[in-house]
Amino acid sequence: MIAAIAVFAMVFAAGVVLLCDSSDVDGANSYIKGETNVVKTGGSLTYQIMFFESEEFDTLEITYSAVLKDSGGTNQAGSVSPSSGALVNGIETDLTVKAPATAGKYTLVVTFTENKDEDDKVVTEKTQTITVTQPIKLTTVLKNDSKVDFTDFAVYFVVDGKLVEGSKTLVSIASGSTATASYEWATEQLPNGEHTFKVVAGEENIGDYKDVITWGEGKFYVGHSDFGLYTILIAIVLILLIIVVIYLYRKPVKNYGKPKSRR
Repeated sequence: MIAAIAVFAMVFAAGVVLLCDSSDVDGANSYIKGETNVVKTGGSLTYQIMFFESEEFDTLEITYSAVLKDSGGTNQAGSVSPSSGALVNGIETDLTVKAPATAGKYTLVVTFTENKDEDDKVVTEKTQTITVTQPIKLTTVLKNDSKVDFTDFAVYFVVDGKLVEGSKTLVSIASGSTATASYEWATEQLPNGEHTFKVVAGEENIGDYKDVITWGEGKFYVGHSDFGLYTILIAIVLILLIIVVIYLYRKPVKNYGKPKSRR
């Protein structure tokens, strides 16, 4: 019995801690959420922000302001839209974040302000780290082997055997012709070395196109490729050989033309 009471007390205490951790101030809760925090340079992300006040007041106004900061704390002007406004208690509002042209780590800072009864003002801040990367451009050629023209059929890119989320690309290709499918992939971490990719038909039309399309494939390198390194080494060796040959050719021959008796 005592053990059961102790367990109940621990669970209750843990629940209280969780509730406190999820609240910014007494009776209030806020958040920033989105599907991803990685974006290509110049791209955009959509976030939802929300502030909820559980207590009742005769007067309650909730406003926010949002800004994107770089790793040095400098504001990125015009990167968040809308950058400020009023919120309805407990209702989500969309924010669009425009990624800068320079890759790096950035921080979305949203400041919530509650104006309550009797000039009671409470300010709460939420942050979200955003990674801006230089995109990897995936490009391949598809061939329509059928006698039918295809318009706006969906393909997806697969890198190293894994489907790239959000890579849906619409392609139109005439009978007997080829078309190029391209996608700029923003990814945060990828091992150095060679990577392979291909395109596959979307489930929405895989039955129509799977057997009549020649699916393109390709590869790209992160860091450097073995071939690239080999080429650089060969170039260095050739340059050194050329320098040696020039040096030997231009080196003066001592005692050339002098009588043997004076050499």
